[in-house]
Amino acid sequence: MKRAKELFIQYSGNRFYMDLNGDRKEYDSYAIPKEIEEEWRKEYLSQFFAQKKYGKDALISYGHAIGFLKRDMRDDYWERLLYYPLRSDWLDDVTVLFMLPISFQLAEQWANKGKFSRDAALRYMRASDDHVQNIMKRVNTGMLTRADDYSPQDFRDEAYIASYLKDLQQKWTELSQKLKK
Repeated sequence: MKRAKELFIQYSGNRFYMDLNGDRKEYDSYAIPKEIEEEWRKEYLSQFFAQKKYGKDALISYGHAIGFLKRDMRDDYWERLLYYPLRSDWLDDVTVLFMLPISFQLAEQWANKGKFSRDAALRYMRASDDHVQNIMKRVNTGMLTRADDYSPQDFRDEAYIASYLKDLQQKWTELSQKLKK
């Protein structure tokens, strides 16, 4: 069970990725019931929200948490994961900048499936835009916060940051226009 759980967590329960790396046969050999997998998933997500990770550890954990998110809108965790980069005040700016595209993809996925209402998407985009504007203010004043585990090249160039944020805002604008139709 311990090894099966390690594999399940490592791949966020995704058998496709297990198969790509040659671990699916091993995992399938354990014949883990869906109920146990659901317990592991909920346990991981509960632990994710309970701990405060920083830098690259936060990015890895966020990626796993998103991977565990069911495609079912009724999942209790989806909105918390969507807003995680915006509401986690302990995260540094660079980590948030890396998380925002992941968060945005989640919003776009729900919007494209018609499971994310126009009003909810617009609220999310306003919150994202406000957060990005605050980060830009810190960039312009040389106060961009960063975790110690990033290389010096990560988001050092102000022109790159401006371009990165402009690209995100363009994607948000396109999503907003889709929702208005």
